[in-house]
Amino acid sequence: MVEKLKSVLKTAQSLLILKSFVFAGLLFWIKTSGFTTLPIVVFVLYSFLFYFYHRIQSDFENFYSFLVLIGASLYGVGMLSHLEFLLLAILVFSFLFYIFLGIKEHAFTHRFEWNYTKNLLLVYSVFLLYFLSDKYILFEIKFLAVFLILFLVVREWLFWLYQVFPKRYNLAALVFSFLMFQILWAVSLLPLGFINSATFMIVIFYLGMDFLINHFRGLVTKNLIIKNLIILFISVFVIFFLTNWKI
Repeated sequence: MVEKLKSVLKTAQSLLILKSFVFAGLLFWIKTSGFTTLPIVVFVLYSFLFYFYHRIQSDFENFYSFLVLIGASLYGVGMLSHLEFLLLAILVFSFLFYIFLGIKEHAFTHRFEWNYTKNLLLVYSVFLLYFLSDKYILFEIKFLAVFLILFLVVREWLFWLYQVFPKRYNLAALVFSFLMFQILWAVSLLPLGFINSATFMIVIFYLGMDFLINHFRGLVTKNLIIKNLIILFISVFVIFFLTNWKI
């Protein structure tokens, strides 16, 4: 029975890899076509087809973060011009697509850990795209877009874990996203470079979500706070040490 289950999971993951390669190919087609209508329509239809194809669980369990993935993929592919960055971005977005489908189709045995990884990697990608883009062009729209993305991902994350007090999760997601929004504005003023800026933001995001999740679990302790503060101080020191402060 165990061997049969392993065989089924292995087959499912092989299919996921194939679907992810097609996802990557469609993104590359969009870029090489100059963002014409046909490849974009095929990409969107393909993505939603395989997202809604399996109905093992609720279609909307990770739907909003999936929308973020589709939007970030199109925006990132359209913005990036260097081949190395473009291929790396396509690889990351395809890996996220793989995780999304794997979670939804129960192809992973540790869905909570994979969901955690998926959310962190998705938000980190958004931060990288934000700091890499020219923030002075459509600044307000990009700034508010990041706030909306953070709210949707955090809200969905809390609902994914707990479905007891939905109003409380909405409020917690709104407050947390607003705080991250303020920190993002402050970090945008620092000459850290786009990688260091995005890394600084994802460290703050990770520690904040870790505290928020443990708060709803009733597991916030003195040791947790001290551990997170140590991680924060070490991360800030490393990031600032590696930053070229020449303006």
